[in-house]
Amino acid sequence: MSQFFHSIGILWHPIWLLWWTIIGVPIHAVLKAILGVLAGNPLAESIGPFGIAIVLLTIVIKLIISPVFQYQLTTSRRVQAEQRRIAPQLAAVRKKYKKDPQRLNQETMALYKEHNINPLAQMSGCLPALVQSPILIALFYVIRAAHKTLPIHDFKFLGISLDHTALQPGQFVALAILLPLLAGLTTFVQTKMMTPPGQVQDPTQAAMTQNMTLIMPVFIGFISLQFAAALALYWVVSNLFSIGQQYFITGWGSLSPPRLGRGKAA
Repeated sequence: MSQFFHSIGILWHPIWLLWWTIIGVPIHAVLKAILGVLAGNPLAESIGPFGIAIVLLTIVIKLIISPVFQYQLTTSRRVQAEQRRIAPQLAAVRKKYKKDPQRLNQETMALYKEHNINPLAQMSGCLPALVQSPILIALFYVIRAAHKTLPIHDFKFLGISLDHTALQPGQFVALAILLPLLAGLTTFVQTKMMTPPGQVQDPTQAAMTQNMTLIMPVFIGFISLQFAAALALYWVVSNLFSIGQQYFITGWGSLSPPRLGRGKAA
């Protein structure tokens, strides 16, 4: 068994090295450069240079990966427009075969195929999270070694120790918990914005959408409590950037009533 894990480690090492070279090293270099610029600045020192560096790093990362998010939004918007167009036909199919679930599923899939709709396309909303996963892992390792590798000794940001978890002793708990709460809340807002108001969905797709809308924010909030607060700060700023980008492309989605939403017509 030990030989097996040893072999896995040998195979995994080049992948890890490539990942760290492409993602980890640049993240460390950018953080170090920003901290060098902020060093000695009275305003930055009063707010927390490490937190400011995390915010600026997040913006840089979001600008780099924004084409991925843009693709996800345009794809989702196209699918939603097609679904609105076939909504009357879909309702008729459901009414006709409501007592025959198997036939209902077949006819629904046939209708989707006829109009070139991928019913799983809405799950592309997970794409930005998947893209950011390697970045979050790299940031975790950078933060863990920050005391030794970054030119900074105070990791506080607005009173929050970013190198500690939210519930770690010594934190100003009320303020520290705010970041995980904001991480979950902004995730919920972003997810709701991905679904246009009044969209007609088949039961399977509606269940997937509901699960993603409710479970994902809770999961993100829980994870944010378990790791250094700097990761929660990254996630909050990242979500706020994405919310702004998404608002100007698709509007508020199902976050607001149709009469108040600013969603653009497809």
